[in-house]
Amino acid sequence: MPARTSGLERDLKLVRRRAWLFIPFGILGIFAALFVGQASGETNAVATMTLDTTVHDLIDGGDRGLRIFEAQEMTSDSEFVQKVVAATGDPNFDYSRYIVSLSPISVADGISRGILTVSISDPDKALAEKYRQAFVDVFTQEYTAPDGLFRTRFVDIRREVAQETDAQFQDVLQKAAAAVEGTGVDLDAALETRGSASATISWFDQRASLDGQLAEVNGAITALGAGGSPSAAAVASSVLGQPVAAADAVPALTLRKASLEAALAAFERDSPILAETALPQDKLALLDEARGLRALKDSGYIRLANAQVAVNSAESHIDTSYSFSGGLAGSLIGRIAVGVAVTIVFGLIAIYTVEWLSQARSEKNDA
Repeated sequence: MPARTSGLERDLKLVRRRAWLFIPFGILGIFAALFVGQASGETNAVATMTLDTTVHDLIDGGDRGLRIFEAQEMTSDSEFVQKVVAATGDPNFDYSRYIVSLSPISVADGISRGILTVSISDPDKALAEKYRQAFVDVFTQEYTAPDGLFRTRFVDIRREVAQETDAQFQDVLQKAAAAVEGTGVDLDAALETRGSASATISWFDQRASLDGQLAEVNGAITALGAGGSPSAAAVASSVLGQPVAAADAVPALTLRKASLEAALAAFERDSPILAETALPQDKLALLDEARGLRALKDSGYIRLANAQVAVNSAESHIDTSYSFSGGLAGSLIGRIAVGVAVTIVFGLIAIYTVEWLSQARSEKNDA
């Protein structure tokens, strides 16, 4: 008596007996895999980079070009774009396919943190990941390296601004020199702005100081009259700033008065500011413009020095994570999976359908 066979053994024998039915559905699976791969959409490869920059030696305003906003702006720099295109290996690659977004975390003096996200889509998952990695590698190098674009752009922009302001100052300076030639104006003194708003204001401050001292001496002389009393000595000592005998109070004040009057006369005679105040309005405007540009030039080179100090002390870090979405069926593994699934599922359906029809026909013939 033959041994009983299990249901699994019967199914395996059935599949082996009618395995030829898998052939047409295998061909169908190949076409299905190709179609699904085209219709499944593109793979979107995403890189999320957490950026952190700390400036240790911070000078006022020295970190304004080392914040995460400038890191995002760097991705639009032509030199950065060229480096990314070169890293992809495709000289005709369209850089605008990248989508870059920024989410600030914290921005304060000397500290800047944020999340920069870059994504790119492509029908081929491997190519999408390759292009994404090209961007991440270039960005990491340029953001963290001491000679990377993130730092050099900051210093170069400050240097360009300082040099441009210097060139403007030199141009206006030549025009101002020609305008005041033969007028008696000392151009160097007129342009001096360090420590005061302008040389004119400084001159009037000094003149006012001399006038105030002269008025104080005249008042003391008028009040003391003939002098000679201890109180006269006290007043004279207070005005002159040194001890004076009672008998010498009035003579000393009179001598001080003569000294101040002589100083004022010399100040009026020798000061170039009087010549400046006599200039016409257009020439005064040139002097004022030159003063302003000189101050801006000095400030520009100070900011350049501040930027160089900040760049030398800056420390940057990146933490990168990767992800992707969509387009799985478009990959090689996905297409193979689709083809195998169509072949097996529809092949088994066909086998059992044919077997059922065969048994039904046999029973009908027997009846």
